Amino acid sequence: MRTKNTGRMALSAVLTALAVVVLLLTATPIATIGLAALAGGCGIPIVVEWGRKAGLIHFVAVAVLALLIVPTLQGKGMYIAFFGWYTVFKAWIESKHLPRIGEWAAKCGVFAAALVAYGAAWVFLLDMPLPDGFSLWMVPVTAVVACAVFVVYDLGFSRLVAVYCGKTGAKIRQIFRFR
Repeated sequence: MRTKNTGRMALSAVLTALAVVVLLLTATPIATIGLAALAGGCGIPIVVEWGRKAGLIHFVAVAVLALLIVPTLQGKGMYIAFFGWYTVFKAWIESKHLPRIGEWAAKCGVFAAALVAYGAAWVFLLDMPLPDGFSLWMVPVTAVVACAVFVVYDLGFSRLVAVYCGKTGAKIRQIFRFR
């Protein structure tokens, strides 16, 4: 029993540290969104193995460490605003066994709300100026493009979960000696 809990704690610590290190890489201006998404993916094994509650604890731990350590607002902001908790939300919404259209509507609605909250925080809380030449007609176009990219992200994320649930998860369980 002791080995099982030790392995769980070790894997959780490794994945939390890995997520923070990935977020530290967002200090370079290249692939900031991709790195924040990759950091969010570090929670997959935790949510799959121990459930949504453990996934939320992982998210909070990474978010707090990111707030303390990560120098860039953009990387940690994207992780906290969406990518960090999306793993838990995805597991929850998919466990509801909604019709496909309802599931996608919920996912896209939550993504849109997170996108608006993130943008509003940048503009109103951090007082960041809008880009030169910004027009209101750009908002719906950007939203449609962002939702299309989100759908691709979600499909890829589902594939990543499937890969973990296959042979990768068995290897990790063997290395960390739990289950």
